[in-house]
Amino acid sequence: MLKPDIQLFAEPADGVPAEPAEPTTGGKTYSQDYVSTLRNESKNYRLRATASENALRSLFGLQEGEELGDLNARMTAYRQAQAQAQNDALEKVNGRLIFSAINTMDGYDTKLLAKLIDRSKITVADDGTVSGLKEAAEAAAAEYPSVKLSSVPRFSRGTPGATETGDRKDQANNAIRSVFGRKKD
Repeated sequence: MLKPDIQLFAEPADGVPAEPAEPTTGGKTYSQDYVSTLRNESKNYRLRATASENALRSLFGLQEGEELGDLNARMTAYRQAQAQAQNDALEKVNGRLIFSAINTMDGYDTKLLAKLIDRSKITVADDGTVSGLKEAAEAAAAEYPSVKLSSVPRFSRGTPGATETGDRKDQANNAIRSVFGRKKD
């Protein structure tokens, strides 16, 4: 059995603890101000990195603490989604511009024309001007004659069979009879 060396851990004879020995590795010691400056700089880098990661999580729609993973793949997917959303919005706006231009056309049943027109022949320029609409409307009218309105509106004084003489009730009745192809009794 070995005897422990108690004097190794004992206090010196004068009762004052001994100072720690200088490092023997030859390393440098730095001042407290320098170390504090390095720590603050490191802290600022960590805070900026955390803020950047949180901004990326918010941008990509990730939850707090969820891993970012491959940033290149996420950025590519994000850009594709943004481009698709932009194209969808552009198509929607162009559709509304075309519909508005159709509604301003005279001589056509605009509601029916909006459903039957071939929109592939119509283009919308960057400044919002619609071109090719008249040709597409004429093509739709050639295929579906009911799209084109007659020059005389129904139930007007210009309707065949309607007379301008008599009271308004007789005029309306004559106009209705003429539309249905019946003669006055």
